[in-house]
Amino acid sequence: MNTVDNLPRITVGVPTYNRPDGLKKCLQSISRQTYANLEIIISNNCSTNEQVQPVIDAFASADSRVKVITQSTNIGLEENFNAVFAASTTDYFIWMSDDDYFDPDYIEKCVQFLNNNPDYVLCSGTAKYYSGDDFLFTEKMFFVDQSKASLRLFSYFSKVEKNGNFYGVFRNRIFLEKPIKPHIGCDWSFMAKLAIIGKLGYLNDVYYHRSIEGNSGTRRKMIRKFRFNKIQSLFFETYSAYIIATNIFNDKTVAERFSFFTRKAMVLTIFIQINYKLFMKFTRKILLGIR
Repeated sequence: MNTVDNLPRITVGVPTYNRPDGLKKCLQSISRQTYANLEIIISNNCSTNEQVQPVIDAFASADSRVKVITQSTNIGLEENFNAVFAASTTDYFIWMSDDDYFDPDYIEKCVQFLNNNPDYVLCSGTAKYYSGDDFLFTEKMFFVDQSKASLRLFSYFSKVEKNGNFYGVFRNRIFLEKPIKPHIGCDWSFMAKLAIIGKLGYLNDVYYHRSIEGNSGTRRKMIRKFRFNKIQSLFFETYSAYIIATNIFNDKTVAERFSFFTRKAMVLTIFIQINYKLFMKFTRKILLGIR
């Protein structure tokens, strides 16, 4: 196991709500990390399941690196992600979902990659997906390593699907605003911002294990969650593409890299790109349903 001497400190942010069994497995995988210099921040989003807090308390009492935030009201999924991020004090950060887990050397290898590649802002492992304990598939991961920020942005949206690289280690202290906004596709907008700032990489020999149940909602659930009206629901893909594209430049750190007119042109191009991507995905689902 690595010692903490001369190693950059990493924050693992764990937003949690009503998943005591998954949370326990998640926290166990953090405790097994070969990278020792961790700050672990858990935010309990006012869970109604009484088994959640005892899991957190047991883990915190056994590990002095743990900091616990207890929300007095439910602040929503996105704000709970922001809560653990805002409380971090380190130069590197990684989110971890409360129903996922990763390999013991996941953080160590991602940090090593970033230390050896200063032009990269994020490194993830390879995402594997499960339903319960049943393995489903391995995500096709990708690099975003073009020299120009605009090309990295277009490359990201041309390749992203499940967005497993969201759960990678990234360089902290980049953004001025809250990184996760309460809108549909906020993880895509966040990754797009990172792609503008620097390159995105991944490793094919270390794995992040994701629950498919907690990975994404259905179209109907997303419409209900984000309170789409009838017109927005009817044009779900188009409206979602618009929201994602228009939220890419809402942080000053990202926006100041391009002129006003360049940003507008990029938003329009990205909107078309995402709209086509989502529409084709929806069409494939319809065709598969017919079959």
